[in-house]
Amino acid sequence: MMLTAALAVLAALAASAPSAASERLAFADEFDTLDDNKWGHMVSAWRGGNNEFQYYRNDRRNSYVRDGILYLLPTLTADEYGEDFLYHGKLSYPGCNKEPCESQSGEEIVLPVQSARISTSTQFSFRYGRLEVRARLPRGDWLWPAIWLYPQNEIYGGWPRSGEIDLMESRGNPDLVDDKGVNVGLKAVSSTLHFGPAWNINGYPTTNYRNRLFDNLTLADDFHVYTLDWSEKGFRFLVDGHLIGERPAPEGGFWKLGGFAGEDIWKGKAMAPFDQEFYIIMNVAVGGSFFGDLKNSPHPRPYDLSSGHAMRQFWEKKDWWKDTWQGERAALQVDYVRVYQA
Repeated sequence: MMLTAALAVLAALAASAPSAASERLAFADEFDTLDDNKWGHMVSAWRGGNNEFQYYRNDRRNSYVRDGILYLLPTLTADEYGEDFLYHGKLSYPGCNKEPCESQSGEEIVLPVQSARISTSTQFSFRYGRLEVRARLPRGDWLWPAIWLYPQNEIYGGWPRSGEIDLMESRGNPDLVDDKGVNVGLKAVSSTLHFGPAWNINGYPTTNYRNRLFDNLTLADDFHVYTLDWSEKGFRFLVDGHLIGERPAPEGGFWKLGGFAGEDIWKGKAMAPFDQEFYIIMNVAVGGSFFGDLKNSPHPRPYDLSSGHAMRQFWEKKDWWKDTWQGERAALQVDYVRVYQA
């Protein structure tokens, strides 16, 4: 047993060490504290492009560090403000930095979940290198953890013209399957590149890499190292050193890879739009369209986005999912974030 543990430690050290003598540590956070000089919080009632159900705020109930681990923990709005507030209240927080800043009841309820989204947008960005994040994913139905990168200056225009790099996305449902019966919940992880000329014209299906890692375990059972290798030659996505997906710089560029019509906004450059600086984001979202028509057990999806009151449905069927959020097990837990560059 001691030998096995020693080998595991050595393997972890090897996985986190630079792969070449010329690499340098460009950014690191071991989370001895929640460092405002490295991370900033989004404060917003914005529901993203997927109509999610959380209010992102800067509050130590949702983002905190303990014993060298960062916790991004979703909590219930009603636990703080009371259930009646969801139906008759109005919620906003000081320091809002993205519109809308207010969530108000009406046809819909107030955003039923409080959560955290942190980024290095004003502190650190990089072009090309190796990003490593050691993390334990949250367990809980309809939780959506993500570790991703967004362009610092969007030099080719708004999303997705300037790209997006998703290192890790998962779903907190342990028993979520697709139409083929394959687990796409907490036993699976995906990495994706987003790129395209318009919000509704996106080449991500050509660069979406999903892997079911375990049969009997989930990604919430232990910490794993999620790695992005990004260079002028392309991308590699890995989990614990195992290759999940690889996308060499495409011949003719990403415009050709996406099969887009019209003039190439990236001018045939091999790595555009991924030839600019990106910053790091980590968050836990809740609900929305990311869960699609996937089949969940023992209860189906508790909301219909086309209904106009999906959050109300979600909340009023809380008995279907609330007990799956077990304290800090519902948190995205991060041991470290490191960026190496040549």
